[in-house]
Amino acid sequence: MHHPDSAVDEARTSRERMLACLIVVIATLSTMVSIDLVLPAIPTLPSLLGGDPQAAQYVLATYMGGSSIGLILFGSIAHRFDARKLLAWSLLAYAIVSALAALSTDIWTLNAIRVVQGATSAGAAVLPAPMLRRLFSDTGAVRAISVIGSIQSLVPGLAPLIGAWLLHVSGWQASFIVPAVLGGLVSIVIFLKPSLLPANPQMQAGQTRGGYWALLRNRPYLRYALSHSLILGGLITFVFSAPYIMVETMGGTVEAFVLFQLLSVAMFVVTSNLAGVFVHRWGPERLVTIGTLMVGASAIALLVYAFAGGSSIVVLLFIMLPVPGGLGLRGGVGFVKSLAASAPDEGRGSAALMLAITLLPTIGTALVAPFIQFGLPALAIAFAVITLPAIAAIYLLPRYEGSAISTAAMHLG
Repeated sequence: MHHPDSAVDEARTSRERMLACLIVVIATLSTMVSIDLVLPAIPTLPSLLGGDPQAAQYVLATYMGGSSIGLILFGSIAHRFDARKLLAWSLLAYAIVSALAALSTDIWTLNAIRVVQGATSAGAAVLPAPMLRRLFSDTGAVRAISVIGSIQSLVPGLAPLIGAWLLHVSGWQASFIVPAVLGGLVSIVIFLKPSLLPANPQMQAGQTRGGYWALLRNRPYLRYALSHSLILGGLITFVFSAPYIMVETMGGTVEAFVLFQLLSVAMFVVTSNLAGVFVHRWGPERLVTIGTLMVGASAIALLVYAFAGGSSIVVLLFIMLPVPGGLGLRGGVGFVKSLAASAPDEGRGSAALMLAITLLPTIGTALVAPFIQFGLPALAIAFAVITLPAIAAIYLLPRYEGSAISTAAMHLG
């Protein structure tokens, strides 16, 4: 499962690679905002489109369900078509479906369209990451993915604010028109000049693609993909449940949660942008291990604090800050190593990882919900159950020894 360095397109200039990165960022952001941008409009939808609050909540669930289907589909067909054209067509379809969503006249029509919108959005989740590995050296890809990840981490905080403003000035439809415009523009750029992005890599002698079942038996891939998805899934589960717990059981305020989130995002942004420096000093495997152990330490500290009856949000912040910090340190490295381990089936590797990241918080939040009245202890247990197995994955599953991330090539590309 070797991913040779020759797969990197050395003919591209730094400017061309940066332009390709910009296209990838806008493509992913155009689909990422489809949940957070519409959040402020959810309470108003029943009065505007009929139905009840439960039907309005399905606007979120149907999109996630469609996205899960799309991830599996795009992962299965990524190697069968030119990835650049597939990305362009998926974005065009996403733009059209998003525009149709804005034309919905009732809540159930909107929910049906949201399933398709989620499915078409998956192309931008699956296809860009393997492209980054072909644009840069492995170390360059770590830096690129880390920087893009830090940009994407701002979406959950900024998109609802933008969505609230759009709802005020233009109505709920604007939350669908903006993604439609972004997706449509990027697809046109790719159609007009596909050479801006790298083509699919050529199969090497002895390489085979074995489908999703082969990934489940690929222990080096599972080492990085499982640990990454468990940590991110645990963090998102915590974020989804924390507002209620902080306000209702810890005596905090919504403003305190917002500040908590801002500081957590800041920690992730700082550490993810430092990952390229630390991978040079410590090496990729040590960086993955350190990041994972930071999260494990937080999980144990959270359990101890919760069952000791702790109720200080300030203390909770200091306990949890190592989580986004550890994720920032190991996120880019772990993601690149998981893709390298899944080669030549990187499309499925990327899709399976994204699907796990999508499903784990959904399952975790559903498991916490019946016990949320018990406050921080319930959330601490759920967070530990999800994240601590990441440590086992790092220590029990074998490393990927193929195309190791070069600690010497620190230049981008």
